[in-house]
Amino acid sequence: MKLIFSLIILIATIAMIVSGTTTATSSTSPVTSPSKSTKELYYAIRTDVRKCAAPMCGGYFLREIGSNNKTEIYVKALNQVSSTVSESQYKNAPNFNVVVKGQITDDNIIVSEIFRLLPKINNSINIDKEIDNFYTTIVPSTGNNENTTTIEIQKLNSKKPSTEKVKSIKNSNDDIFFIPTDWLSYKVYSGQSVFTITKNKTSTTIDYMFISLPDPKFCPKILIPILCKNETVPTYTSTAMRCLKFAGCVHPGPCPFMIPVCQDGYTKSSYPSQPNACPHYSCLPSFLTQ
Repeated sequence: MKLIFSLIILIATIAMIVSGTTTATSSTSPVTSPSKSTKELYYAIRTDVRKCAAPMCGGYFLREIGSNNKTEIYVKALNQVSSTVSESQYKNAPNFNVVVKGQITDDNIIVSEIFRLLPKINNSINIDKEIDNFYTTIVPSTGNNENTTTIEIQKLNSKKPSTEKVKSIKNSNDDIFFIPTDWLSYKVYSGQSVFTITKNKTSTTIDYMFISLPDPKFCPKILIPILCKNETVPTYTSTAMRCLKFAGCVHPGPCPFMIPVCQDGYTKSSYPSQPNACPHYSCLPSFLTQ
């Protein structure tokens, strides 16, 4: 009797695993096993949410950027060259809201860069439509692109060198309520983002923008605590890289009553600013606080 009961449990478990595998693959693109890549490529990824034991489940499905082949590559693990990005910032993100630059080795992918999509209200990315429309900016040897007359952009994973020069880039994400637009510009012009674009005869516009992680990448540490006297408090400014800089001590004063309400996918952030130490508000992607 015990043997029969054990067999029933075993059969039920196998059925659950098979069912989970079928559900995950039949409702999406075909899936193939990974093969070693000879160089780093960009991939859009989605987390495997099937409920079965690792390593059969729990990894990632990859779509190669620039390829019209809808077949997904399954890898058991995503390993970072330097573990600087928290797993919570990319694992379990909405499907294909994360792009990685990496090299497939056996059944893993070793990544050197991770990018996360800025959320848009009621406007999720259609990866089938955008898969061959990903670009990044080429940073000149002199530094940032922002002070140059033309900007060079490069198509990701292009089989041959594919760069083009544009006079300016508009960013549709600048319209996100209370987002720091100088930060967005920095992420674009410094090459710390990948994005999809719409082009016409007169302009190039960024549609979906994936920002590099971690963010901020590096800010100087405050070695000496700031101490203000005579009932004054410290105030700050924020650089385009989102690093806070001390702006002086001031006496607190009256502040406006307007407090922004951030749209879905964004979280309110603030720091005390001049002249009355009132909060300077912005709305930042919620995944940056995870």
